[in-house]
Amino acid sequence: MHHLGHIFLAEETGGFQFGAFIADGIRGAKFQMLPLEVQRGIQFHRWVDWQTDRHPAFLQARQLMRPVASRYAGLIVDLWLDVVLGQLWEKFSSEPLEAFEERFRAETLRPYRGWSPVSWDAFIQDLERKRLLLLFATPEGMLEHIRRFIYRRNLPLDSQAVCRAIEGESEKLGEILSRFWQDAFDWRRRAATFIPNP
Repeated sequence: MHHLGHIFLAEETGGFQFGAFIADGIRGAKFQMLPLEVQRGIQFHRWVDWQTDRHPAFLQARQLMRPVASRYAGLIVDLWLDVVLGQLWEKFSSEPLEAFEERFRAETLRPYRGWSPVSWDAFIQDLERKRLLLLFATPEGMLEHIRRFIYRRNLPLDSQAVCRAIEGESEKLGEILSRFWQDAFDWRRRAATFIPNP
């Protein structure tokens, strides 16, 4: 799952949501240095990742992308989950996506930004300036992000071929991943309702 999805599922703005946002950038001893509510958000992010990687719809979508993305198919599907969430947004939220994104920046990102990994500085600047969460929720924005992602990570993939495959299978991906979000919506938690190790 990508940033918009993790932020959406961590429905409580503040430290818990910030932890769910930055979890992929936190390793080892850095975790213990963070405020408890941020730690809980990181644990929640990892719990969501565990659930996602085992969900039948995610596995089906990953298999669909495997011919063009090989072992990176799951990564591509993770990214595309944000697009499908964007397409379904009004079904799952009474708050407009634009308002949600503004509230995330005001109530979560800015107050807690000092706890973000230094390596994320440029990304967070872009997130604010370019309002990347809104772009991630659109096919055009995410396809461009995927192209840049493959290039920056130096992945052994043909980015144009990957994007063509996604466009060709977009209807089927939307159908499969809509089933995923039907279940994932029930994973939403606030800090007080998330139990890290049930």
